[in-house]
Amino acid sequence: MQINLTKKEYKILLEVLTIADWVLHAHKDEEDAGSRKYRALEQKIYSLAAKTGAKNLVEYNEEYNMFFATSELEENSDVVYFIEEFENDTFWEELIDRLALRDQIAEEGEDAFAFLSPKERFRRKQPLLEKYQDEFAENGLDNLRLI
Repeated sequence: MQINLTKKEYKILLEVLTIADWVLHAHKDEEDAGSRKYRALEQKIYSLAAKTGAKNLVEYNEEYNMFFATSELEENSDVVYFIEEFENDTFWEELIDRLALRDQIAEEGEDAFAFLSPKERFRRKQPLLEKYQDEFAENGLDNLRLI
């Protein structure tokens, strides 16, 4: 298979790979076996940077024996914006969902909760989700305290 890309398209592909790399590896100390195939493809595409006139966007690190996106790629694209937007949205969605689930289990009791259908769990969780969505939309984390 052969894919022909313009320099602009190659740069966009590098940006997409940088975002994917963040999702796969940013919060891990070690690379897991499941993501190695993605890393291999990323490295293959990064290795073409010099040949495509994008040497300034990818650099080789001899210590790690790997290619990495340069700060120039991250700073001169929307990569950081998209990653920050993703992380911010994920934070709020996860916080709201986990607090609502915690409250739902506390209200229902673990045994009763276990017997609810997924549809009924979802239906009963909605008011709790809305409560937290409204609270965090209005006050952010200002009222969140550990007791």
